[in-house]
Order: sequence, then structure tokens, then C-alpha cells
Amino acid sequence: MGCAAANGGGVAPHLITAELAARASVVAHPHPHPPPTGGSPPPPPPSGGGDDVSSIITQALFDEMLKYRNDPRCPNNGFYTYDAFIAAAGSFKGFGTTGDLTTRKRELAAFLGQTSHETTGGWPTAPDGPYAWGYCFIREVGNPGDYCVASQQWPCAPGQKYFGRGPIQISYNYNYGPAGNAIGEDLLNNPDLVATNPIISFKTAMWFWMTPQYNKPSCHDVIIGKWMPSATDTAAGRVPGYGVITNIINGGLECGHGPDARVASRIGFYQRYCDILGVSYGDNLDCYNQSSFYTGVSAQQRCGNQGGGALCANGLCCSQFGYCGNTPDYCGTGCQSQCGGGSTPSGGSDVGSIITRPLFDQMLKYRNDPRCPSNGFYTYDGFIAAARSFNGFGTTGDLTTRKRELAAFFAQTSHETTGGWPTAPDGPYAWGYCFKQEQGNPGPYCVASQQWPCAPGKKYYGRGPIQISYNYNYGPAGNAIGANLLNNPDLVATDPTISFKTAIWFWMTAQGNKPSCHRVIIGQWTPSDADRAAGRVPGYGVITNIINGGLECGHGPDARVADRIGFYKRYCDILGVSYGSNLDCYNQRPFA
Repeated sequence: MGCAAANGGGVAPHLITAELAARASVVAHPHPHPPPTGGSPPPPPPSGGGDDVSSIITQALFDEMLKYRNDPRCPNNGFYTYDAFIAAAGSFKGFGTTGDLTTRKRELAAFLGQTSHETTGGWPTAPDGPYAWGYCFIREVGNPGDYCVASQQWPCAPGQKYFGRGPIQISYNYNYGPAGNAIGEDLLNNPDLVATNPIISFKTAMWFWMTPQYNKPSCHDVIIGKWMPSATDTAAGRVPGYGVITNIINGGLECGHGPDARVASRIGFYQRYCDILGVSYGDNLDCYNQSSFYTGVSAQQRCGNQGGGALCANGLCCSQFGYCGNTPDYCGTGCQSQCGGGSTPSGGSDVGSIITRPLFDQMLKYRNDPRCPSNGFYTYDGFIAAARSFNGFGTTGDLTTRKRELAAFFAQTSHETTGGWPTAPDGPYAWGYCFKQEQGNPGPYCVASQQWPCAPGKKYYGRGPIQISYNYNYGPAGNAIGANLLNNPDLVATDPTISFKTAIWFWMTAQGNKPSCHRVIIGQWTPSDADRAAGRVPGYGVITNIINGGLECGHGPDARVADRIGFYKRYCDILGVSYGSNLDCYNQRPFA
């Protein structure tokens, strides 16, 4: 999340320095367009918890724990109120209310311990010690930058800055966006709400606490004892306890290199609060010998979101927890990719029996027209070779389902690469696959990332059928298909098989709280209550929502959505298959 605010006023030097940029790289969900977020958030949790939290953290105890938060030397003087804390807690069911009394007290001590470190104004000789000075800052001080990363899903508002604010010092537009979405506030257009409304401020911190991120569990699940480390976690030294929460929050900078003053500060706050609450600390308080989550992930051991987008070998299913197998536990509910589990053919021959060379040429009629910059690039052989690498792609279900999946895949990618115009020969929907890379003078599309670092001199702009972009998508895509796309991103625009593979990888891979496009179109996705409440129902329309819902869905008719539907209908007509229901996403809220 964000960094602790820089020191200001009469408070002695702050214990930690600028960590915001490093911590901003914690997200890397596969998506051909920006942005990542700290893991896709769940919908706002039902209310509950406030009364129980207040039975543990009374007004008097709150004042004792955060003893100097209202000291004139603290820039936040008067901001973080008890009533705001209790009101925010009431929005997050289970927060501080799960388990026995010891567990509940320990969670509250851990939450206040971590957030006190993020906002500390303490120094070694401070009155009552450094750990009485939590919640001294509201926002990053000095002259912070705008912390804006180009993103279609969470676009920066003109003139707004997304520097660290609030108890967790939330930062960057791609964290303000989903946090606001989860708590029902427009934080992209009003980020200062986190520093002016104390309830909203606490809510952003609790949202982060309760929300898993990519291959990391939520802090909540760790402290209540729900998280069970995987074999990879155990090998990396990540074991249940307060220490792994520090790893979740800032492991890339603080963990795995022996004693660290920042980790010690987090422990100091936690121990003080446990002492006040009369509860034991539990085991494993530090992360000194824990590998950070991202460096500990092995593509050979994990798959899907937990393994950087990796596919399982031999066509095995990738379970919702990121493991490979072919039983219902792996291929059933929550399966992320290759959900046929090896029971269906490998794809190439069956796809070739539906999409023949003449049909491919008919569907993508003008892809080799001299007016198309991609002229000669997207070959039939490249498509078939790529399809063979993805078990279940275009081969799952009856013939109608298989045809409909191929029509949907080509339609979405044709829209991404279209060169059509309203009066184009044979209509605009005959001009798919006209581009292979972003035109003009695109930027580097590089976001600081420890897991997927940008290579010197390389740019990660849109390329290929799905116009994959950003290093955090090139990295996992390359990892999944066995090509080093971080060092060689141009392979997506020079090797047609690799180019198709990146698009099929995206199609087959679930993202955060989004299903894979593949599972939607073959009828294996069942919408949750939150999906149904948001109008997200099975059909071609929700695939558009998966790909670019943040820009195109939920605000009535949209020309881009209509264009995607136009391609889809044309390809269904060519393949002789019905369209199915729910083709648009006009009234669907975007996935968070």
C-alpha cells in the first residue's frame, strides 16, 4: 500500500523513509489494459462488527493506545476519532469480531500496530516511548507527486493526486479506485476524502486489511488463523503469525534480509497494544527470514494468479488456490485455467476442424490488405499452433459451444485490432486484425515492479490480438507461454504464434475476482450474488466487462460495446451458430 508519511512539524525524525513507490508494485493481475490493483477487492462487506469492536476497544482504551494522536506536534491533531473508527468497523463484517476473545483482541492489536507504524511520529526518546505516537500523520507531507499510473480501469482525475493518505497511507490511483469502489465512495475524483473524512479514512485501511492481494492472503485471514501456508510459503519461511502481515504489507522492502528497524517498529507497536489489551503476542512476530511473497513464487509449483499467470503442464487444471491437478477439486468451482483437466483434446486439430484456412481468411478478410499495418502478420498457421498450447480452447462442450467460443474470441480481438470504418468495403466488421501494435509514439508502459521488472530500453505498449500492455502483463504472459517477454516484448509483434498465444493466455486466465473469458463462454461461470446485483449475467456481454468494463460498461449504449457485438454476430453468422443471450454490458456495473 502506501508509505508512512514523511516527518513534519516538531516531531523527531520518522522511523521509515519513502517506501511508497516500492510498495505500489504489489499488484500484477493479468489484463491487457491497465491497471493492477492490490488484488481485486470483494464487494463492500455487509455491516457488522462495530458493537463488538467497541466492547473491546472502548473510548478510554482507544485514547490510551493512540495516546499522542491529538498532540499539537502531530499534523493529524484531532482527525482520527474513536467514533470514526467504530463507524468504519461497522462496515466490515468479521473485522475484530471473528473467533474467541483472544483472537479478536489480537486482530485489533495487529491492525492498530501496523497502521500506527504507517503513521508514526515517534522517535527513540519520545514521551512514553516511540510506540505511543501512532496515528500522528494523515497524509504524506512535503510536496508529493501525483502517483498516477496510466489506467483504463482506474483513470486519474484531472488535477488530483494519489499520494499516501489515511491509516494505511493508501497510494496510487489503482488503489484509490478499488478501495473507493468497495466502500461506496468516488476516491478517484475525490482522493482528499481519505484525509478529510475520518470514517472514510479508516475504511480504506480496513478495506486493505480485509482484502487478499494477488498471491497474498488478507491480513485478516492471517491473524484469525484462517490462512494455511502452501508448500511454497513454507519453503519461503512464510508461517502464520504477525510477521507475515508485515510481509503482506511491505515484504519487498522489509523482509528476508535479517533484522530491520521497520519490522522492529511494527512489532513494538503490536506488543504495546497486546499488553494494553491483556493478550499474548502469538508466535512468529518478525519476517526477518521470510522471502517476500513475489520472490517466493515458483511457476513450476503454482499456477494462475498465485503463480504469475502460469499454466499447468500437460493440460492440467489450475485450481482456485493455484495448484495443478485433474480432479473436481482442481477443475471445478473456481478453476482458473485449462479447466478441461486433460480430458479434452489438445485443441489444435479440433480448432482446425472448425476454423479451416478458408474460413479464417473469410472471417479476417482484410487482415492482409495493404491498408492494414499488420499486412501478412496474422497467419492461420500461427493461430493453430498457438491454439494447440491451450487445452480446452475452442474444444470444450458441444459443437455449438465450441463455435461460439471461437466467434467470441475472434470478435473481441478483432475489436482490439480493428481497422474498420462505417463505409469500409464489406462493412466495418470485415476489418479485424488490421493492427499488430500501438501506433504513433507510445510510452514505455512500465510500472515499478519487483516481480516483473522492466528491462532497460524496452517498452510494453499494446501488441498482438489482445493488445497486451504493461510489464506486469508481459511478464506473466511470457512466463505462461515460455517466452521471455520482459526482455523481448517485440516478440508479440514479430512472432505470430507468440502473438496469438498472449491473446489466448489472457482469454483462458481468470483475473482477480473476474472469471476467465473461456469459462463464461462455455457456460461454466455461475455469477455470485454480487455479480447478479451488479447486472453481470452469463453471456458475451460479461466478456466485454472482463476486458474493458471500467470504460465501456454500466452507462448505457456505448459504440465500443456495439462494435464488439458487431464482430461477434458476423463471426457467429459465418460459423452458423446462434448468438446466445446478454450480448451487451450496457447495464452491468464493471468488476471491481
